[in-house]
Amino acid sequence: MDIIALMGSPRKNSNTDILLDEMIKGSIDAGHNVTKYCVSDLNISACKACGTCTTGRNCVLDDDALKITHEIAQADGLIVSTPIYFGQMTGELKVLIDRLFAVTNNPLINLSGKVMLIFTHLGPEGYYDSYIDLMKIQPFQMNMHYEVVGVLDVGNLGSVYNQPNKLVDAYNMGKSFMD
Repeated sequence: MDIIALMGSPRKNSNTDILLDEMIKGSIDAGHNVTKYCVSDLNISACKACGTCTTGRNCVLDDDALKITHEIAQADGLIVSTPIYFGQMTGELKVLIDRLFAVTNNPLINLSGKVMLIFTHLGPEGYYDSYIDLMKIQPFQMNMHYEVVGVLDVGNLGSVYNQPNKLVDAYNMGKSFMD
């Protein structure tokens, strides 16, 4: 199975990145192929709402998002990892997620699969449950027709190495991703 992993934090080696890497290790150990993208390293423009994609043509914006959104559409699974900044995912990740409009609304592209989500934040676990529930529904279930098979909520951070159970949880979720 092919899985695309999106690291939404602009900080490499951050808690978000460490947890994502653990989930990726579990997925690879289960025999899956995983391609990881650090979203802040990509050249991605915001959607222009031109509607070209709804006519069965590719997005008119020829940037990294065009390639990655098509890879997501072809993959069996998706892992999205993001810190919650100011109550939401990072801006860089949001721009890429918005660009998925071009594949979800293209009548020539069939989009479905499974998704796992990782959220890191400074609040207590459960603090962002409403936001996380909304993220599961929109865009992943409603627009992308994905099955949400796991959510890892890691709050009260500091170093994630101080929460070794979360590292184990991430690895085990990755290992069971496509079960």
